[in-house]
Amino acid sequence: MFSITSPAVKLYKEELGLSDGDALQLFCRYAGSESGLCIGVEQGYPQKDDYVQEIDGIRFFVRPHEVWFVEEMTMDYDDSVEHFSIELPSIA
Repeated sequence: MFSITSPAVKLYKEELGLSDGDALQLFCRYAGSESGLCIGVEQGYPQKDDYVQEIDGIRFFVRPHEVWFVEEMTMDYDDSVEHFSIELPSIA
């Protein structure tokens, strides 16, 4: 469904003080970007019907009505240049 690299997960763990087993919700939010949409991320708890993908101990989840938004999303972090990137084909 989506791809989040280990360096990106490590960044979330460090910046948000996350431990293995914690969960982050990915969601669509309105912003002043070119398409008007961007991705939101917040700590939370997955519910029964959510799509959940565990990566390096962190559970990333999406509510059923927003699965379309993260289809084929890629998230990466390059710590050598401190560059965080997200590709969202759903809004390209």
